[in-house]
Amino acid sequence: MFKKIFLLASFLLPVMVSADEPVLFKPPVSGAPVTQMGGGTRGIKNASINIQLLAPEQVALTAQASPNLYWYISALSHHNIEFSLSLEDTGETIFEQTLPAVTKEGIQSIHLSNLNVQLKEGEQYRWSIAQIVDPNQRVNDVIASATFRRENTEIPLNDVVKLAQAGYWYDTFQYLAEQKSPQMTDLLKQQGITLGK
Repeated sequence: MFKKIFLLASFLLPVMVSADEPVLFKPPVSGAPVTQMGGGTRGIKNASINIQLLAPEQVALTAQASPNLYWYISALSHHNIEFSLSLEDTGETIFEQTLPAVTKEGIQSIHLSNLNVQLKEGEQYRWSIAQIVDPNQRVNDVIASATFRRENTEIPLNDVVKLAQAGYWYDTFQYLAEQKSPQMTDLLKQQGITLGK
């Protein structure tokens, strides 16, 4: 009995220690520029609403085929909001959908697994949130976008300290969000993301 308890504690200890350490994100070394496109970058604002993608301005990584993507809205919007995912190299849209109406302001999540979307290893993608101001004049859409790439890693998906240091923003943030960890706010602040109006 004691031997089994000791082995279990030894297995869990690295994760517990890692959870107490500062989670410091380092962008992957790829020489990639800050992500920008069209009418918006990572966040969009107007007089009454603030929408932000909870992602770095630089290209970041995920090890998952279907990670969760997180974004923030400061107030309820009467405009439709659309999510799209495209290949960065060609611009080809591989998924596009009007999101369900937001019923509560704050952090929102998009579960790619629920949408049957799977990312290919080594492929770079751009995900966007668009506020559709006028459905008949889509050039007036206000768009926030960010770029990410899927790369496999041997780092466990619950070792957020190592994941963050290796550039795996999306897996790091997803784990902290699911655990409702206060370090989620610190991680956002590292990227200059402050939630609020």
